[in-house]
Amino acid sequence: MRPVLARPEQTQTSSIPAIVADAIRRAALAPSERAALDIAGGALVAVAELARVEVCLG
Repeated sequence: MRPVLARPEQTQTSSIPAIVADAIRRAALAPSERAALDIAGGALVAVAELARVEVCLG
């Protein structure tokens, strides 16, 4: 789940290493393997979105 920004002019400072580190930490503490896979999948979606935005912005 992505953090909600307080103001639209705020930029999200997420980086791929930060997304991956957070996902690993959360997956390690997940209550089940299925939950850990959901967390990993969410991280992959976040990384793909970040890459898409970076490509669009040049």
